[in-house]
Amino acid sequence: MNSVRKFVGAALFVVLALGLMIAPVTAQDVPTLTVGFAQEPDTMNGFYSSMAFAQWANDLVQASLWDISDTLEAVPVLVEEIPSVENGGISEDYMTYTITLKEGLLWSDGTPLTSDDLVFTYQMIEDPANNFLQGSSIAEALESVEAVDERTFTLTFNSPKPFPEDMAGSPGLSTILPAHIYRPVYEAEGSIEFADANQEPTVFSGPFVLTEWRRGEQMTFEANPNYVGGAPSIGRVIIRFFPDTETQYAALQAGQLDFVPNVSEGDKPRVCAFEGVTCATVFGGYIESLWLNLRTEEHPRAGHPALQDVRVRQAIRFALDRQAISDQLLAGTVSPTDSIYASSPFENPDLGVTPHDPEQANALLDEAGWVDSNGDGTRDQNGVELVLRYSSTNAGWRNNIQAVVQQQLAAVGIGTILEAYPATEYFGSWANNGINAVGEYDIAQYANNTALTNPANVTVYEALNCEQIPSESNQGGQNFTGFCSPEMDAAAQVTLTSLDPEERLAAAYEIQEIMRDNVPLVNLFPRGDNYAYVTSRFAAEPVIGSGVGNQWFDIVNWQLAN
Repeated sequence: MNSVRKFVGAALFVVLALGLMIAPVTAQDVPTLTVGFAQEPDTMNGFYSSMAFAQWANDLVQASLWDISDTLEAVPVLVEEIPSVENGGISEDYMTYTITLKEGLLWSDGTPLTSDDLVFTYQMIEDPANNFLQGSSIAEALESVEAVDERTFTLTFNSPKPFPEDMAGSPGLSTILPAHIYRPVYEAEGSIEFADANQEPTVFSGPFVLTEWRRGEQMTFEANPNYVGGAPSIGRVIIRFFPDTETQYAALQAGQLDFVPNVSEGDKPRVCAFEGVTCATVFGGYIESLWLNLRTEEHPRAGHPALQDVRVRQAIRFALDRQAISDQLLAGTVSPTDSIYASSPFENPDLGVTPHDPEQANALLDEAGWVDSNGDGTRDQNGVELVLRYSSTNAGWRNNIQAVVQQQLAAVGIGTILEAYPATEYFGSWANNGINAVGEYDIAQYANNTALTNPANVTVYEALNCEQIPSESNQGGQNFTGFCSPEMDAAAQVTLTSLDPEERLAAAYEIQEIMRDNVPLVNLFPRGDNYAYVTSRFAAEPVIGSGVGNQWFDIVNWQLAN
């Protein structure tokens, strides 16, 4: 604890000493919100990123058809009303949506935003040549998209879709593409994967426009006068990137930042104790997990052969003292879980939690034939040492967890090599040799969003789906583990398409049991969306949304103090 205090104190000194480097340089008459990000976005096209921080930056400049509020209610943005069976926007069989945009919508450059932009966006989702990382569930379900008139379009699906937020709203439709910008690129190149607008966008639909991106330093956003909700009272948002969370928190404490999202569970108690800082927590649906590489192909890299044996995967879970991780590193603020639906209404109450049981871990490893034959303290089989590459981002709190997990696995004879990467490299795409995408790991630690408003769980139907395993011919695939369970895929389809709530819930329970028994990943703990902000900078308490939906959904109404 003393070393942590010393580090924070040193970071605060550096922040104060170099205040000119991190203090916002703004005109005095422009209300400016300064935000701290622990990761720099990798793209400004939401279809090409798996990074939460990229999504959050995109949410400032991209308007959704509708958003999800802090109370998980749907809030219309670009649409006149949210489609339903009752208002005629969804057919009785839930296979056709008819969606009408508000009148007079404009892109930031003054071009009308029409149904043509939505049709083009869905067409891009359907075309595999674009290698999108997001939108695969839409692509699989969509039969056709058609413009009825300039404000109305229809979506027709190949099966019932009872949850329109997954197909058209937030968070399902992450981005609406400006057709007048991207269509010429698509027509010329047959793909928008390498369009300049992905990294240097110039046209926006959200409450702000991106005016400057200084790589490695900051992004600057200015209020969009053409935003459908009216120009926000905050005239400028500056997002500054920090190489580590300690420096970021020191900047917050020094008053150099106004707002910080994604405060970790371990950091929350001390950050929230900063004088003049208020914290808020919103249900986020994130679960921090250890993802196991079960791929067998050499290209992308196959995981360690031991991970093909479910007994080894079960042993890893038994070896972990997840409650000790919470108590020692996270101030006891979280509890271990085996459910991918943890903290949601769809969590299986009878699932239970695997206990810390090193004796059972040892027995399973012995049974699987992994023993320490040479007395070096690490198990081996047929000359192969049971040493796993264990990677994560370079976030300090994650690296602390890595060190404890390494000790716990070593106690049962499993060796690990710890690796940490910048988030842009770690979550990068196949084309950019992203660590997870190409399988350069055996254990990967990160959080994925799960169930938010319904039992259709994106981790299940995308990140663990048989058809989502990445390959040269499936570069946008999101199943980085390589786990494949036809039974779980079938249950996932039930959660996506069934019109019977009891049947959907039973399928969600089945999914949790399959994952508990097969262990494609080891859940560590569920995470809330934790935010910290300087109380005096706000004229009123800001209404903050879920990071999975849109934390900025109400930013047009945020008021900064004079």
